[in-house]
Amino acid sequence: MAKLLIMAGGMSSRMKKADDNATLDATLVAQANTLPKGMIGVGKDGRPFMDYLIYNAHKAGYTEVLILKNPKDTVTKPYYDQLVADNKAWGMTFKYATQQIAPDREKPAGTADAIQQALEQTPEWKGERFTVCNSDNLYSVSVLTQLKDAEIPNAVVSYSAETLGFEFDRIKSLAIIRTDEEGYLLEILEKPNDEQIAEVQKVSGKIGVNMNVFHFNYDDILKYVSSEPFNPIRNERELPSAVTRMARENSKFVTTVAVSETVPDLTSKGDISVVQQYLIDEFGDF
Repeated sequence: MAKLLIMAGGMSSRMKKADDNATLDATLVAQANTLPKGMIGVGKDGRPFMDYLIYNAHKAGYTEVLILKNPKDTVTKPYYDQLVADNKAWGMTFKYATQQIAPDREKPAGTADAIQQALEQTPEWKGERFTVCNSDNLYSVSVLTQLKDAEIPNAVVSYSAETLGFEFDRIKSLAIIRTDEEGYLLEILEKPNDEQIAEVQKVSGKIGVNMNVFHFNYDDILKYVSSEPFNPIRNERELPSAVTRMARENSKFVTTVAVSETVPDLTSKGDISVVQQYLIDEFGDF
């Protein structure tokens, strides 16, 4: 039974920021300000964005979805429970976990913390492999299939920066992937500087970008996210850092899946109209 963990426990702070997009429907503005990003109704007849991700996962052969949600999220579980009850959930089995927030914090403690909490709340996955991704990115059937079928237990997708169409300055705000000659992960470089980007491009001939979609063995990744310290600048426990430690301490333990395609995302209100058109073009009446 192929498993997918969707991280949907963030605070959506960038989505909630004011935007001067005057053409955006008032209902969508209200949803962007109040709902988890994956539940914003950008699709046909108000279908939530996350439906399209789960549908792609279904087409890729996944049968079980674990949604990690924010403790204040009161909409995601009822929505998918109703889809299951109405027999409209593509045969998927749904599980839920909650990323609890410590009393001394105002927001979740990062993506490593998210994975740790999700797995500790789902012990029946112990010993299994699973794919993990964001709720506000639409990963393709092809990428999800490649991860599901990967022969190595732990993997990260490396997206071609050129195909993503990102400007150089945006790459510097993300994370790039450094590999050895065989494509095994050496390091995920968060917010790389000019020299690091140039070195990666010199070695591999291209720049691979991390868009937060991975495949893990439960026991392997739980060990590293559980021991991941807080980043001294961001004050969060970060998944890319945990994966880098896992790769450094275990030679040829994490492979990369190189792809050349785009990833529609809902980072801010400015992305909504672009995503709406993409869904019309690619999914039609779905």
